[in-house]
Amino acid sequence: MNTVTPVACSAAPRTNSYRWFAALALVGALAFSFALPGVASASEGGFRHNVLMRGQVLEKGDETLVVCVGQADGAQVGQVLDVIRHKRRIRHSRAGGPRYRRENIGQVRIAELFDSHYAEAEVISGSPKVNDTVELIRP
Repeated sequence: MNTVTPVACSAAPRTNSYRWFAALALVGALAFSFALPGVASASEGGFRHNVLMRGQVLEKGDETLVVCVGQADGAQVGQVLDVIRHKRRIRHSRAGGPRYRRENIGQVRIAELFDSHYAEAEVISGSPKVNDTVELIRP
């Protein structure tokens, strides 16, 4: 006795076309996701980042800081890092845009590497605070 109903037979081709469409949509989404970052980077001058190393001020002494950059980041004694503070913008616009701005605070020089993640730095200029960002900009 035949147990296949006509409804089940007519539903099979629809399932295959749905799978084909889903697979095609997935391939298109993946292709778009790989292409989009390349377009954004290309408009900014290439696929290279300008910041070579970035860390955070963890502790502040009189004229020294402990920063979260070390040998694993490529830090070396004598390197000069820029100190950046992220400040909240005062305007309350509905237009959008960034709510924070970068403020250049000064510079520090790496005096000693503790280990692969931390270093002591001496203040060259400015008044860095805990939680400020330190960056080494690629020449």
